[in-house]
Amino acid sequence: MAKQTIPMPSKGVRMPAELWAKCDAMTAKLGLESRNEFIRDAVQFYAEWVERSSSQRFLTPALESVIGAKVRDSENRIARVLYKMAVQQNALTHVLATAYNWTPDELEKLYDTAEDDARGWNGTLDLRDFNYDEEDE
Repeated sequence: MAKQTIPMPSKGVRMPAELWAKCDAMTAKLGLESRNEFIRDAVQFYAEWVERSSSQRFLTPALESVIGAKVRDSENRIARVLYKMAVQQNALTHVLATAYNWTPDELEKLYDTAEDDARGWNGTLDLRDFNYDEEDE
């Protein structure tokens, strides 16, 4: 079966000799049929890049799937670590409450203080900043 060709007008393009050499090298490297094919692909790619209305050329569905899977894996790992930390913290809280015979009112006051402290940290915590000489109120 004969190869169908789309009519394409021919227009001259002026470029430095180094760019023509680069086009020829890339045409051979990519196994394209002609330098024109490489230039058409390059212009199409650049036009889509500038417009950025279609990310298909840059993020194929396969790549999007791989990235999504990596994000989900990371979320699952973080969730497992957070769960393990919550279990350890809960066990430690039970040990401390039992060892010091804290009453429910004392625990409530402790949690209120901890919550107030956490709000003040704004996501950062450095134990060197604590004043360990403070007396309990």
